[in-house]
Amino acid sequence: MSNESHKLALLRSSLLRVSNLAIAVLTLAYTGLGSAEELTAYEVMARVESRDDGETRVANYTMVLIDRRDRQRSRELVIYSKDYGEDTRTLSTFESPADIAGTSYLNHDWADADRDDDSWLYLPAMQRVRRIASSDTSDSFLGSDFTYADINGLELDWYDYRFINESEQIDGVDCWVIEATPKAAMKDKAEEATGYSKLQAWIRKDNFMQVRAQAWELRGNRIKYFSAADIRQVQGIWTAYRQQAITTRNGRQEHASVLQLSNIRYDDSIDDEYFASEFLQRGLN
Repeated sequence: MSNESHKLALLRSSLLRVSNLAIAVLTLAYTGLGSAEELTAYEVMARVESRDDGETRVANYTMVLIDRRDRQRSRELVIYSKDYGEDTRTLSTFESPADIAGTSYLNHDWADADRDDDSWLYLPAMQRVRRIASSDTSDSFLGSDFTYADINGLELDWYDYRFINESEQIDGVDCWVIEATPKAAMKDKAEEATGYSKLQAWIRKDNFMQVRAQAWELRGNRIKYFSAADIRQVQGIWTAYRQQAITTRNGRQEHASVLQLSNIRYDDSIDDEYFASEFLQRGLN
């Protein structure tokens, strides 16, 4: 075989390998997409809950409260959070303005759905730590449209899930729309803990982040609208820099709250004492 024929044969062989590799990659991508589409609604929500958010988180937020006349009040807070296996402990501390500075909320979120979260609130004006009962977690989180249950997160296994829409575009990204209703056996407990009769969530297919939600309140003919925006990767972790909750009654906005993230650090060392109720009282008195 001549040198030119040999080179031509090598070129054809290389092109064939490249072609086969491209086919393999496309097949793998298609198979992965098919697997994602075949997830059940429960499996999607389980992926949302297990999404990587680091072992620890220290975040600086500005909370903006907006009344029906569009008047605004701002608060600065820091949220510390740490995972203990499947359990999570979170401390939220307000730094300003003066009338709320020093107010702190501590939550121990247990993975066991049959075990109620443990929560404590420190109010400087009262100079004491008050335990938050499970029946009070549907209350407003310090005057905002977020409840303690919203801040703590919902219990995955209390609900049944179904697809409302398996493909809806939100800001150019494909999402699942999933409805969550309390299981019959958990209905009373779920409604008492959250104050909601049902919820709907919009979940991004590319990273399993919740970018929208609606919650139907049990009282007052109110619907609450949640959104997450300005989503970026920080230390490789998808992070929403803006979260908003809007409370409506009979279709009209009553109040709104915005959580604007200014800085977040993942996987920093946080001393376990931050998350002890005894330290909460001892450290702030």
